[in-house]
Amino acid sequence: MDSCTTTVKVRKIMGFKDIRKGLIPLLLWSVLMIASLICLRFTPFAVLVMLLVFIAIIPICVYWGKLTAPFRGKESFEKKEVIFNVKDGRLYTDEIELDIEWDETNHSVLVDNAYLYKPFKHQKGTVVTRFAGIIEEPFADDFMRFLKENEVEVLDLNSGKRI
Repeated sequence: MDSCTTTVKVRKIMGFKDIRKGLIPLLLWSVLMIASLICLRFTPFAVLVMLLVFIAIIPICVYWGKLTAPFRGKESFEKKEVIFNVKDGRLYTDEIELDIEWDETNHSVLVDNAYLYKPFKHQKGTVVTRFAGIIEEPFADDFMRFLKENEVEVLDLNSGKRI
């Protein structure tokens, strides 16, 4: 089993702390909204409170937008050192089997593990990605050399052929 360590651009993943920062205001808003709906049965003044609480969702949405901004777009990628292993002509990282695609025009290698998850027979399904990363210059050529030495099958994006 041969291994190679290289620098890969991977997407940032929203952690529990980030989710918690966003859920606290959302949960507080929902509790206040439910309380104002309950109070509506007892006093007409609750309509004003309910309207104010309803409008309060706007700053919460703006806060969520700012909170999730680092996880969208070009800023959502970070460089990490990843260890790749080759077993039986297949590429693995952390026991995840990876598909490899080579883009000759950009001199980059896309490594990913994506599959269609269908919990029920007649559903459309959801694409689930367990790992996705881009290996760019100057690391891509060395990584391709490592793959060829270990006879790993690579899909050429430009021609559509396996190399």
